[in-house]
Amino acid sequence: MIAEMKKLMLFMPDSADDIDAELTALGELGVLHIAPLQPAKHESIERVDARIKQLKNAIEVLNQYDNEQYSGPKNEEIPDYSKLERGAVFLMEKVLDAENHRLELENNKLNLTSDIRWFENWGNITLKAIKELNDNGIWIKTYLLDDKDLKKVTDRDDIQIVGKFSDLNQVILLTRDTSERLLDMEALPFPQNELENAKELLAATIKDLESNKEFLLQLREQKAVLVDGLKERLRRYDVRNVQFGGLAVDKHVRFWKGFIPLEHVDEFIETAEKRHWGYVIEDPLPEEEEEVPTLVRTPKWAQRIQPVMDFMGLVPGYKEMDVSRVFMVFFTFFTGILVGDAGYGLVFLLITFLAHRKKKFAKQIEFGLIYTLSVSIMFWGVLTGTYFGSEAIAELPVLRSLKIEALASFGGDNLIIQKIMFLIGAVHLTVGHLQVAWKFNNSVRAIAQFGWIAIIWGLYLIVNQMVLGIEAPGLMVWLFIGGAVLVALFSKPGTSFFKGMLSSIGNLPLSIINGFSDIISYIRLYAVGLSTVLMAASFNQMAIGDGITTVASGIGAVLVLILGHGLNMILAAMAVLVHGVRLNMLEYAGHAEVEFSGNEYKPFNLKDNKQ
Repeated sequence: MIAEMKKLMLFMPDSADDIDAELTALGELGVLHIAPLQPAKHESIERVDARIKQLKNAIEVLNQYDNEQYSGPKNEEIPDYSKLERGAVFLMEKVLDAENHRLELENNKLNLTSDIRWFENWGNITLKAIKELNDNGIWIKTYLLDDKDLKKVTDRDDIQIVGKFSDLNQVILLTRDTSERLLDMEALPFPQNELENAKELLAATIKDLESNKEFLLQLREQKAVLVDGLKERLRRYDVRNVQFGGLAVDKHVRFWKGFIPLEHVDEFIETAEKRHWGYVIEDPLPEEEEEVPTLVRTPKWAQRIQPVMDFMGLVPGYKEMDVSRVFMVFFTFFTGILVGDAGYGLVFLLITFLAHRKKKFAKQIEFGLIYTLSVSIMFWGVLTGTYFGSEAIAELPVLRSLKIEALASFGGDNLIIQKIMFLIGAVHLTVGHLQVAWKFNNSVRAIAQFGWIAIIWGLYLIVNQMVLGIEAPGLMVWLFIGGAVLVALFSKPGTSFFKGMLSSIGNLPLSIINGFSDIISYIRLYAVGLSTVLMAASFNQMAIGDGITTVASGIGAVLVLILGHGLNMILAAMAVLVHGVRLNMLEYAGHAEVEFSGNEYKPFNLKDNKQ
């Protein structure tokens, strides 16, 4: 069910102190969806946004030390930042400064380690000696060359090979020309420090790093101050965006336009009267319906489909219908058919269980959805006798007794299965038209929907005849005739009788063709499900078709089975997203007159930022 909305015009004093407190109260109420009257631009928004980023960075720095404890003496110079005015800012600055210092020390450590490694690789030559040679016009340049490049310079008398470094040759070039290069390559840089100096500096840098870490560990004990500071800045950011998204009137009053669910109107009025807000509450005008947000009230069992709706960005319009129940039922059913392998369903179920256990069985709607889909896959796999694409497993006595022979993946009646797919399509589209009829139950337009239902079933019969060769009964013609008459007479009651009828008749042929193609589309359930079974069987044949005679062939068979079935499960999951969602989002939604043109109800809500 889509909740009824009221339009609200809200007025408040525009003084800086008052408006912050009043908008905070409005945000803590958390029921008003605000439609900005102008882009929210102000320097205070930019300042708060910058501070939020700094606080988040500081928290991320301290998060790195969550698994470590400081056991040394307390640094008396570190105050209790929770008792200081702007303590979160001061603590943030200390953390970021310490982190910047740590990065500098790490960079110094890396450079000093590189200097020491250079001496280890090239010998204990002093930088002073190199400088003396340079002063006398002799330049030393070092290179690392592979064997191929080395052959190009071995006949030169101004080079010397001094050793090997990994697979490369260490080569020294002696030259009086500072610009000369060997093989047009850049020479390796010399160290910045003498060996002994580098060792001393490295030891001091490591000690500074330890001190810096101890300092950050002590600051981490006050991380809650940063978290509280971040919550406050997030509150300010939300408040400022709402504040400057409203329009000022004569610099004394600011007003906003928004929408509020009917069920929260009394709660809002009570708060507004207490805080002396001005407001006007009325029904949205017809031309404002596109602005009205959609709040869907869905039963708990159907809420599991919400992750799919969110992933696809599907929000019904305010005047459209809530299709989540039908979407959930048929998406679950489609998933079972599209994957259709009980073995795969069991794997999905176990993976979901392990992931859920790792999350300590937290109540997350996504887990409920995947559990449901996994059970659906297993159910259809049992009915069709499909277990990892193996006919041998399906013929085990217990499993064979659970199988419906006509639906079996191995030896079943393909004609019956295809007929069932078209039947599912006709039922699915019929449900859409029944929902539209219920929506217009006070109008003769509901009668037109029953006309469309008659046409849908006429199309079902003609599809069976044209695709499956099943002769259609004489009733088919009367379904088309009766349906066309009802559609022509009652589709457009608001216009003149003859004009509306001619318009409906003119659109009817194209609509019937579309309906025909919509029912045909449901054959994809059979085709994709069959391809999943055939691929699984093919991987089984590749792995163990000729038997396993050696350890190597056994290992190869296991790898083929794991990789092959893993790939097949991934493709099957993709097919669910492509075909399972499409049949709901396009075919069914088209007949249910749902265009998913809405915008989600997102109230201005500060409840999560309360201190």
